[in-house]
Amino acid sequence: MPDLSDDSLIETIRLYRETLLAIRKLYVESGKLIRGSYGWLNGGDDPEAASLADQMDELHQGLVMKIYGAAIPSLQAEEMPRRQLGRATLEHIWGTTVMGSRLREAVQWLTEESEKLRWQDLVLPFAKIPPLRDKWGELESLIVRAATLIATADGHQSADDNDLLSAMREQLDRIGDRTPDRFVSGTRSSREALVWLREEAERLRRGTAVGPNGGDAKSGDALLGDAGSTAEASDPRKGDFGGTPVATPVRSGAGPSPSRGTDAGGGDGKDEEADTRTPEERLADAKRKLDELVGLKSIKESVETLTNFLAMERRRAEEGLPTTQPSLHMAFVGNPGTGKTSVARIVAEIYGALGILQQGHLVETDRTGLVAEYAGQTGPKTNAKIDEALDGVLFIDEAYTLIDESGQDQYGREAVQTLLKRMEDQRDRLVVILAGYTDEMRKMIRSNPGLSSRVGTTMEFEDYSPEELCRIFGLIAGKAKYELPTESRRRLLHGFTFLYATRDRHFGNGRAARNSFERSVKRLANRLSGLKEINRGLLTTLEPEDIEVADVTPAFLENLAAETMRVRITCPATGKPMIIDDRMLGTEIRSEHCDQTFFADWGSPVLVTEGEAEGSADAGNGEAKPDVIAGDSDADVAPKG
Repeated sequence: MPDLSDDSLIETIRLYRETLLAIRKLYVESGKLIRGSYGWLNGGDDPEAASLADQMDELHQGLVMKIYGAAIPSLQAEEMPRRQLGRATLEHIWGTTVMGSRLREAVQWLTEESEKLRWQDLVLPFAKIPPLRDKWGELESLIVRAATLIATADGHQSADDNDLLSAMREQLDRIGDRTPDRFVSGTRSSREALVWLREEAERLRRGTAVGPNGGDAKSGDALLGDAGSTAEASDPRKGDFGGTPVATPVRSGAGPSPSRGTDAGGGDGKDEEADTRTPEERLADAKRKLDELVGLKSIKESVETLTNFLAMERRRAEEGLPTTQPSLHMAFVGNPGTGKTSVARIVAEIYGALGILQQGHLVETDRTGLVAEYAGQTGPKTNAKIDEALDGVLFIDEAYTLIDESGQDQYGREAVQTLLKRMEDQRDRLVVILAGYTDEMRKMIRSNPGLSSRVGTTMEFEDYSPEELCRIFGLIAGKAKYELPTESRRRLLHGFTFLYATRDRHFGNGRAARNSFERSVKRLANRLSGLKEINRGLLTTLEPEDIEVADVTPAFLENLAAETMRVRITCPATGKPMIIDDRMLGTEIRSEHCDQTFFADWGSPVLVTEGEAEGSADAGNGEAKPDVIAGDSDADVAPKG
């Protein structure tokens, strides 16, 4: 076994601490997102509503403990890495330094307690709660990175280490693959998921198997199914959170986490949750979020126009001038994964900032959240979901499934009639956004006079271009602190160009980019499992061999990338287009228009004829479309079926 250098261990611990901070930030920010996605959490009668970020913070601490306990067996013979990583873990969750004999006792406690925690209980929100599903890949990559740092802290990686990490990834995959219904069905179920979160946070805080309501804290199995339950014991935690070793820093169950305020992206608990922004600041924040979305140029323009109009009408009303009252209900049409839900959430925030809606939250649902199984139950179920959305926006995905062309679906018809009445009667407190495929949605609205008269705006979401898919991938990777060298960028662009050119109405769009990122990170993890020494560069770089594009085999992707491609980029200083070789992506290049250098991150594929000049600005006019797929051939490799 190679000697473990002090510098190597110090670097490992630094990277480990950095990863733990990223996990905490993900959990706390996700708690804020959950709160904004369920209207019943914003009511003044719920004292726990403001503390979701705190509860997610508590849950993240259990996850950090679990990661340490699951990965530490590989270091049993290496006391120094084991103790130092244990100290880093304890300092992260306790917010105080642990030294000397106290450290030995605390690490022993940490190891024993972590064995009683289960993966599915700690990551449940990201597998169960709809607004967090898209963050699963980021969470999994951070867990794997932290575990890899622990397993390789002794300077080598054995076959046993590889088996341990593989088992961990398989466990997480089983949980993540148990995708629930896209939307939590009904208010009761969504409340149940969040009540579970509160009980689990309380259990982690106090170290007890009894939930706040006096009964046993509900296991994640009850909500997720039995994903991974055979792999781990189900014993609850026992004893006080930090009270087993007397000399160990003890956390009071009633107090906030000591780590709050010490970690990046955190805050000071409930005080942090209070929204003290002015309406102008809330509006500016919503606009910023809209601007940060990739692509969606026409949608952004439409939302900006609507925002300006509503702001003007508000000012006219303040001056006592006549105003118009347009219908604010909308239809968002387009293929899946085109950003409809994200834009709907921003629209809700804008309405809240302008004072049009009192809260400005978004409630997501679909047919299953509105239609019941038995006669007489659909009306109450639909009304309950609408009540949840009052003073906010109700977003109904695949809304066209509520109307049956044959006219035989009495339950769907009842849901629509209930919805129409509430849309009219409470138009000052409710905005409804209907979403789904373009053709089906247009047909639905035309076929129902009540809908066509109430839906004042239809926004069409186009499929993301290959360049936009690359940018989405790059944003996700950047947030998880991954670098993309030139060849990796080329593979992504070639792969997404192929997907775009062969797409159908089921094209995944943004979801395809997220799935590709998750698969690429898993390939990286598998590659690192065969290495003996792991450094920051290896942990944060997605090499070409790691890149996987959803629904394209690695062999076919390699075949595509074997050919060079011309791409259109834009000089940031002049706004003028230029054509470059795709082998220049990810490098600094000099503009042909102003002689300044800039970073060529991504570009749009174009067809360049043999006699066309390489740097012709004329070739770059207009919006690029993927006119050609470099490397496409009848080779005996093919995309995944």
